[in-house]
Amino acid sequence: MDGIYLIDKPEGFSSYDCIRIIKKIFLTRKVGHSGTLDPFASGLLVVLVGKATKFTEYFINEDKEYVGRISFGKSTDTYDKTGEVTEEKKEFHLTDEMINETFKHFQGSIMQTPPIYSAIEYQGLKLYQYARYNIDVEIAEREVFINEFKPIGKLKDNKLDFLASVSKGTYVRSLAYDFGRKLNIPAHLESLRRTKSGFFDVKDAYQIADLSSDIKPSVTIDEFAERFKKIVVLPYLERHILNGIHLDERQATVDEIISVYNEDDELLAIYKPIGEGKYKPLLIVKE
Repeated sequence: MDGIYLIDKPEGFSSYDCIRIIKKIFLTRKVGHSGTLDPFASGLLVVLVGKATKFTEYFINEDKEYVGRISFGKSTDTYDKTGEVTEEKKEFHLTDEMINETFKHFQGSIMQTPPIYSAIEYQGLKLYQYARYNIDVEIAEREVFINEFKPIGKLKDNKLDFLASVSKGTYVRSLAYDFGRKLNIPAHLESLRRTKSGFFDVKDAYQIADLSSDIKPSVTIDEFAERFKKIVVLPYLERHILNGIHLDERQATVDEIISVYNEDDELLAIYKPIGEGKYKPLLIVKE
């Protein structure tokens, strides 16, 4: 049961719907995920079960890749197709050249204002809670990083398909909305599908209907550990590691997560750096 499960979330399901199903299947409360997907969106949800929930913070920080569609002519209060129309323009001129030029403004480090309909906290409440009661709040801009944002194909019927690879905290809904603003044309996100999260790909994901109590993790903890630098410790340290001792520069000198094995090549633990030459357990594997 312990491990990483790649799920292809269907449209109409919330991320928590998927988590609730998995909790029921495995009869455990220890289930987490790598970042929510809006109910109208589909695609890759990285679900962590059992001991693997210790990796939640690691996966949330990973870059994500999406494919989606921007619809021009209307903007909404949610910045996507589920919201109420806030602005509409029926007559406008839009060319491929204008679109390609606009993409250049959304590359690398940019400042982005999250949508009011989001789960970001402000003075103890979620932003969407203010929106529901029509309470105006000043939403702070945040810096995000756009690895890649490009068109897929040509503009058709005032709709444009795109690919976006973005950092943690990037709202693709805001990208669609801001793209329209740059063109002075109302726009919103019509569809969205997450295709990658870190090094995971949706093509390797389970469908919800395929899940059962005997299904195997997409990636076991041992397989996940192989992605990090391997450290082999002497026998005298094994007991201390299983008790959660911190490690230092005597065992490793890299500023990254390390996988710690004994001389029999058994995975003991996975450690994360907490300062120069210092490491603390992220997960004790062997019991």
